[in-house]
Amino acid sequence: MLGYLILFLIFVLLFGMSFYFAFREWLRPEDNTPIPVDVEYVRVENYFGTSFRAKMQEWLETAQPVELSEPLKPPVEAVLQKPNGERILLLNSGRFGGDAEHEELLCCDGDLEIADRSVFLREIYCRGKVETGAAVQLQALAADRDVTLGLDNEVARWVDAVGRVWLRRGTVVHARISSQESVQLDIGVRAQSMYAPLIFTAGYKPLAGYTAPEEQALQAIADAREGLGIAGLPTSVARLAADTLLVRGDLELKPGSRVDSNLIVQGTLRSGADCAFIGDVKAGRVELGPRNEVSRNLVSGSTLNVGVSCRVSKSVVAESDILLSPGTRVGQPGKMAVVTAGREIKLEQDVAVWGKVSAGKSVITI
Repeated sequence: MLGYLILFLIFVLLFGMSFYFAFREWLRPEDNTPIPVDVEYVRVENYFGTSFRAKMQEWLETAQPVELSEPLKPPVEAVLQKPNGERILLLNSGRFGGDAEHEELLCCDGDLEIADRSVFLREIYCRGKVETGAAVQLQALAADRDVTLGLDNEVARWVDAVGRVWLRRGTVVHARISSQESVQLDIGVRAQSMYAPLIFTAGYKPLAGYTAPEEQALQAIADAREGLGIAGLPTSVARLAADTLLVRGDLELKPGSRVDSNLIVQGTLRSGADCAFIGDVKAGRVELGPRNEVSRNLVSGSTLNVGVSCRVSKSVVAESDILLSPGTRVGQPGKMAVVTAGREIKLEQDVAVWGKVSAGKSVITI
């Protein structure tokens, strides 16, 4: 019995000492310098590309030329070595790569064409445009013009371009894609996050003067057609606030229904064709019919399916999965929107999003 008591006292002593030292450090820390945080990491969508460009410039200023026993083959112009021993290949415009793996950083002064089945284990920076062949594997890529990733490419980290980005069929980017112009997605590509003034899938054709649905326009249509503020809604709907409706349970809207307030549905929201929502929409689950229009945000507590040719002005958010059907438009030129899901986002053909698309698992085109 005495032995158990001694062990218990030792345990209490050690446990108490850990709290004592932690409390003393909290009161009088030896190092009270705040931890540096780069706020641009959360403010700037193309943070990785911008940061890598700045680092490459620093490396080029400090790296030293390497003397090689064999002459360099074009388009390689020079080989530099950083103080830590890493090497940088300086390239002119041309075609580079091949079956062998490349462990050097790459910096190209012009346009770069990467050969089929090339494998690059370090980052690439190109001051021109980049076009890759089939089955190319990259670590990360930054380009000051357009980027075209060929069939069945794989990028371990990120892709950033000042110009357009085009992902061909079968290409996978495991992290982020960013462009200051547009991102074009063929069928069968995959990424985790992408940002551009315009993101679109195969079959999209720009429409001059396109605008997202606006509250005033939808309200005018509702007044002209229905003459009611809550057309198509059951009489048991509760008004949670002056501008918000609450439905306890599921809600199924008939085709052509108009909702003139913010709408909260605790169950599943199903809508017929040609419905209009003049406000924010939130439901436990969302299934929109064809040609629905939402003038603000669309939020689901689980899955969210957007029907053919639907238009949403602002963000589309779901806890689990999102499906955007052909003809879906989210946002509009000059007014960025966000499509985000906790797990997976599937984009069918002829889908356009102005802004950002991000998923916890992956964004897939089907």
